[in-house]
Amino acid sequence: MLNKNLKQTYPYRCVSCFMLILALLFVPASTLADEKPSITIKTATLSFQDKTYLLNARISYSLSKEAIEALHNGVRLSFNVDLSIIESRKWLWNKHHHSLTLPYQLRYHTLAEIYQVSDTSNKLQHNFSSLTAALNALGTLSDIPIHAIASNNNFSADISLKAYLNIEALPLPMRPLAYITPGWYIRSNTFQWPLVH
Repeated sequence: MLNKNLKQTYPYRCVSCFMLILALLFVPASTLADEKPSITIKTATLSFQDKTYLLNARISYSLSKEAIEALHNGVRLSFNVDLSIIESRKWLWNKHHHSLTLPYQLRYHTLAEIYQVSDTSNKLQHNFSSLTAALNALGTLSDIPIHAIASNNNFSADISLKAYLNIEALPLPMRPLAYITPGWYIRSNTFQWPLVH
């Protein structure tokens, strides 16, 4: 009788073990595919050349499923890179001398199957065949002139840089949902370093 019960439960246990192994095999793959949406500023420098400060930065963009789906459905995604010059003061709050926003856009053209990155302040556009290449270009800032900073500042200051998806630039019907959906809240931490005159 004991052997008979073992024979009856054996196929059930095999199926359970097989399902568990399948689940363990496929769960890590799906979690790797769903990368957390984020923006990370890897490096940023400001160098002084020919009487002008030039910004160079490397920013890593990882979009959410919601943002990618909207992009593939014709929604233009706008990103801002904010740069500020901040004077640290001992007895008062910090003083912001200059603030500058560099706007960029990412768009997908369905018929041509290309991604387009636009530098809207300089009216420059570049096309890419993959989203990865487009995001890489979006995050590469090379020799961007920052004319707002004077070279003769005699105070000690820090430069602060942050990047974010601009929800205000989304189509009006999308904004209320975007404000309460975590997948649309894509922004970097503030990256800060001293201004060298």
